[in-house]
Formats: sequence, structure tokens, C-alpha cells
Amino acid sequence: MDVLGRGLAPGGLAMRLRDLLQADQLALKVLTGHDLLDRRVRGVATTDLPDPAMFVKTGELVLTELTWHTGPASSRDFVRSLGDVAALVAGTALKVPPADLIDACAEAGLPLLTLPVDVPFSQVTEHVLRALIVELGTTPPRPAYAARRRLASTLVDGGSLTKLVTAVAGELDVPCWVLSPTGRVIVGSQPLGVAARLRLAHTFLTARFLPGMVTQEDGTALSVFPVGKGASHRIANWFLAYAGEQVQGENEDLIVELAALVALERSRLEAAQRIERRVLDQLLTLLESGDAALPGVVSRLHTLHVETEHGLVAVALSARLGGDGEVAVPVLAELLRPLAPGIVTATGPAEALALVPLAGNTAEELTNHVLRGARTLEAGLGEGRITLGVSSVTTGPAALSSLIEEARHALTLAALGGERVSVVTGDDVSSHRTLLAAIPGELRRAFRARLLGRLESYDAANQTDLLETLQAYLEESGSWTATAERLHVHVNTLRYRVRRIEELTGRSLNSWDERVDFMLALRMR
Repeated sequence: MDVLGRGLAPGGLAMRLRDLLQADQLALKVLTGHDLLDRRVRGVATTDLPDPAMFVKTGELVLTELTWHTGPASSRDFVRSLGDVAALVAGTALKVPPADLIDACAEAGLPLLTLPVDVPFSQVTEHVLRALIVELGTTPPRPAYAARRRLASTLVDGGSLTKLVTAVAGELDVPCWVLSPTGRVIVGSQPLGVAARLRLAHTFLTARFLPGMVTQEDGTALSVFPVGKGASHRIANWFLAYAGEQVQGENEDLIVELAALVALERSRLEAAQRIERRVLDQLLTLLESGDAALPGVVSRLHTLHVETEHGLVAVALSARLGGDGEVAVPVLAELLRPLAPGIVTATGPAEALALVPLAGNTAEELTNHVLRGARTLEAGLGEGRITLGVSSVTTGPAALSSLIEEARHALTLAALGGERVSVVTGDDVSSHRTLLAAIPGELRRAFRARLLGRLESYDAANQTDLLETLQAYLEESGSWTATAERLHVHVNTLRYRVRRIEELTGRSLNSWDERVDFMLALRMR
């Protein structure tokens, strides 16, 4: 992201790398390129795309959390795609930069810097932005420069997005808005009707090229302008809209500048959300270990400010779009807003999970809200799909593990359908029998025999109840105590039976995918 839009001069208006190293509050350290510290910095970009070539520019300082790293080949490809950037700053996702990345940077002649864990990317971005604003002040006092300095200073000095958008609307003398791809107005200089919002979102999602334009029913025009290039897909990005046809010249510079500053503000918000995601990741790891003590669960929920007494649901999402970018987390976060914002984390390359306090809403209202948003995004999916699973409601932390499992189960069932957008709720889980009924009988019987045939034969030959045990275990969400009580057996007896089931079938009941397969097989006749 070029934080000063198009106004940076190609020559002297830029700070040097060694200036950054002298900023004690950043505590940057040099790993490679000690002899290249006189390179000039003309902008700053944040990316974790495996191939960010299209999203970085010459002279930029590139910040990355290294979440793209999968091995030496990924390091070589990533560094090669950076081209003539000023330097690479590695974050703390991997704690320390991998040796193969250091080697790749050294070989390419690219300075590699590291950032301490307690210094967020937003602080580096702000530091660069402040320096560039100061240097911009030495240029001839053209109106556009003055306006852009005012915009940038507003954000750096703690101004809100609303102030930024209002300032641009005043400079251009037209209404202006920042919107999400669902048509949600994030900020705006004046109200915007539902029909206009949805029309703008549809244009943003479907336009072959941007900027674009929308003609309203009354004949007036609204222009659409993308915000940054950080997201790998439009359904995970924001955009600007303003009244009238596309502006040109210095007014266009203002729109470019606003887009860059909005992208910066969004990166700040995402940095704060990453902290919440780490806590939720810890909670999920604790729950999946099977050793989750209630006080530990309650403590982490308290840290996340997640209350259960007024109702809590889990929502799982899969966004499979055929690209390299991970969009599931921002998409799920967007679908939940503004009705019931939840804590969202990634659970796979294309999957996300959220814990959502209902806060006065009903589960049905939440489901309908999420579905409406997903239907709006459908226009931008191409050949991709969005599927969601929404759990039933709990009012106590003790049921959290079952809640999450139910949401994942519902997500799996949603994926069985052919719709590009599909939602299954915990209350609807039993309706998967309808989907199974559409499968030819021969295929159903073959699937059941492949998974359960050996158990049925073993039970018949040995007068055992392994099939009944399997069904009870799955219906009790894998709870040893609840299953043992239901079957009126000792927990040790249950453990022996489950181990025997795993031996006979060659499948692990610790695997969520295997559990779903077994559950479906039990429903097939």
C-alpha cells in the first residue's frame, strides 16, 4: 500500500532504511542487507499472500507475518515476487524468521528486518506515514498536497474513519461512504438507502474492472473505488463510494489517498483482532485436547469478553473460492456484523469458526442475518461456494465443546448440498436425512457396508453391541461419561469398546471427519 497515494515524488520525498533503525520504539533488527540501509522507503505494504507481486510497489517497506511460509521453496518464491521493494520486515507468526527466508533474502540482495513481538505492524506503518507526511510538507504548497496532509494527519493523530470520510466529502463537495461487500455502510458522510447499498455491493463484486459506476433508478450516478489490495478476493475487501461520476486529477488523488488511509485503519483493526484470535485458538486447542477444565474455559471466555448467560452460538464457515488467499475469517466476521459481532479464527485454509454471544437476538435472527449477507456475496463467488453451520444455543460454558462440534457437523452437512450458498443450523441437523434420501439406495448401502460392515459382522458373531456403542458415543458428542451412563457400563468398558471399534474399522473416533462419516453411515439404510 502506497500510504501517500500518487503524490509521492519519484525522487527525494522518502525516508531511508537506516532512519527506521534509529527509531528506538520500533526496535528493528537487521538480518540481511547491512550494506543496503541507504535505500529509500517510499511507502509501506502489509501482505501474507504467497505471491504478492501484484500488490507491492518499488521502494515499499513490506511487512509480513510469515503465515504463507511452508518451506524453502515458499521463501524463494515470496522473495522473488517482491521485486524492487525497499526491504522486508518479518513479524512474529513463526517467532523467528526461518533460515531459508534469511538465505533467500541474502541471495536476492533484499534487506530483511525483524520486529519484536510487542511492536504491532500498525506502529511501523504509522511511523513511516508520519515521516512521509513531514517530508510532503516540504513540497510546493498545492491545494491537493494540503488536503492530503490534512487527511493523513487526521488518521495518525487519532481521528476516526468518519472524520476522514467527512473531510473528503467536504473537499469534493459530494457525499462519500466506506462500504463492505455485503453492502454494510461502515462509515458515511450521510445516510445511504438499502437499495443503493446493495446495488453498489453488486457492482463492486461483479465489475470486471474498478473503479466503476452505478446508475440509480433516478438517473443519478454513484462511483465505486476499491480500498487497497491487501485482501486476495473482493468478498473480503472494503470499497469507497461517492456521488457522481468518477473524479479526475487532484480530486482523484484525494480518493486514492482516502482509500490508502482506510486500508491503513483496517489493518489496525485486524491487528487487534489477531490478539483475540490467539486467545480463541488457545481455547479451541484446550477443548480439543479433551482435558478442558471448566475454570480454564471460563477464564478464556472472560478474556475474550464472551458472555454465555444471554445465549451463545458457534458458527462455522467454509469459503472455497479456488484461490490462494485465506478469506474465511474476514468473510465470517463481516457476515456477523453488525447484528452480533463474534470472535472469529481460522480453523483451516478455507474455514473459520466464531463464538457469537446473541446479546438479545435469537438464533433464528442471527441465521437469517448471516444468510442474507452470504446471498449478497454470492454475486462475487464465481465458481466458489460459501457454506455455514450454526449451532444451537447454550447458556453455559460447560457445553462449549459440544456447541463447536455441532456447528462443524452442521457445516459438513451444508457442504453436502449443491447450492453455492448454504446454511444448516443445529436444529436442522436431523434434516440431513432428506439429503441422504436423494442418494441412490445402492450407493447408500455400499457406503454403510464399507464403514460399518465389519462391526455388524462382529456383533452378530460375538453377541456384542459395538454398533449401539458407536451410535451412543456419537450422539453424546464423544463424551465418555455421558455415553457410559447412557449404556449403563463403566467408562473403562466403554474405552475398550471404542478401541475395538477403531481396530475393526481402521478409523479414529478422535477425527471429526471420521465421526461425520460414521454418523452418516448409521443413518443410511
